[in-house]
Amino acid sequence: MVIQVALKNEANESASILDASVLAPHNEYIQRYNPTLRGYLGKYAQSNGALTGSSPLLQVNLQDSGLLPGDARVVTRSELETAISRSTAFLSDTYTDFGLALFTAGDPHKPNDLPSKVLAGQLKHRGIKLGKGKLVPLTVLSLEENANSAYGAVFRLNDKANKDNVLDLRNFKWYSLRSEGMSCASLGRDRRWDAYGSYVGDSVDDGRVAVVSGEATSRKILDNHLTNFRQERDAEIAKIQRQYAEREALLRVE
Repeated sequence: MVIQVALKNEANESASILDASVLAPHNEYIQRYNPTLRGYLGKYAQSNGALTGSSPLLQVNLQDSGLLPGDARVVTRSELETAISRSTAFLSDTYTDFGLALFTAGDPHKPNDLPSKVLAGQLKHRGIKLGKGKLVPLTVLSLEENANSAYGAVFRLNDKANKDNVLDLRNFKWYSLRSEGMSCASLGRDRRWDAYGSYVGDSVDDGRVAVVSGEATSRKILDNHLTNFRQERDAEIAKIQRQYAEREALLRVE
């Protein structure tokens, strides 16, 4: 799998799969939250040096925590489009979340009912009309604990949210799209753009966190992956050497 793709933009940024160096501090950070929210936020893991898991709740909390390296931020839809157009191997056989699709204030899927109403109210307060639905990037969201929420928290707009980055869902092509409530906006394993999954707190092992960063931070992320690969390589070599020595010893008895 390709770990990093240069976006070739004016800022010289790259899209990367985040490494697992944030896992331990993240798990320590979430201990401050209520048990319900903590349960949803404790779903990151690691595999082959990469941070595994993905959900809107997870990514928004990760950016809130200040644990993302350097100038890294969660990837947006347009940045993902650029990255996978430049490398079909980037995020292959995995999925990542990049936003929330908000269709209506209120959701028949009960866990999303209160969060969708709160987020719709936030958009209205900012003068952003919901219309036929909005794509809300994870980069413009924060979490706020709420005991009445099934997730233990609700989403709120941060100071980056405006009419220029909260866009109409119909401006984009989707493989699947709900017509009400609130859904995850994600790039699926099969390269499908989905805004249908209503379980905004769910995460599975083949999820990945995709981030965008400048040259220095991108180099650091790549170096972390390379260090992990070298450690895995050295462990495999040591294992083979032990097996060879054990078999060699069986060939002769003194």
